[in-house]
Amino acid sequence: MLETELAPGILVAAPSMDDPNFAGTVVLMAEHGEDGAVGFVLNKPAPLTLLGLLDKVDQDLLDEAKAQGVTDQHVLMGGPVQKHIAWVLYRREDDGELDDGSIPIGEELCVGASLDTLRACVRGEKKGPFHVILGYSGWGEQQLEGEIGHGAWLPLDLGDDFAFEVPIDERWDTAIRRLGLVPGGFFMGGSGAEA
Repeated sequence: MLETELAPGILVAAPSMDDPNFAGTVVLMAEHGEDGAVGFVLNKPAPLTLLGLLDKVDQDLLDEAKAQGVTDQHVLMGGPVQKHIAWVLYRREDDGELDDGSIPIGEELCVGASLDTLRACVRGEKKGPFHVILGYSGWGEQQLEGEIGHGAWLPLDLGDDFAFEVPIDERWDTAIRRLGLVPGGFFMGGSGAEA
């Protein structure tokens, strides 16, 4: 898919969003084109931690993670599509090389679904922090454009800090502020929201 003004970028769920998969979410947009769009929710913790996931997937890697002092963190719910597939969001290497199957997101971020990528992150072979994300968010042809047109999403330029520096529970409020709005400054009336 081609890069567009929506990808790489951020989608912020409007306060009126009533879909339980997306209410109050911030979505990192990876791809957007004529055939649809793909993104990953960045602020919806799964009921599973990284070490808990490794315990189910690869006991040797779990042992390595513990030995290296990898900080346990919540796995994120990336969206309702293919929730059984784990993606790894990480910072791109300086040399620009991508792991097989990894998708670049902007100039600094990548997401990949290979066990080798997960191993490299856990072992510290990739610099910086990483997130494990279950599933993804997907939209068919013109679906996302329609949802934006109906006010369900507020597009925001990509801020690489959303992925790692902004705490998970502050990401939606931070995104709303960057849009020039005030979190909690909305009231629900009828079928929508007003600022």
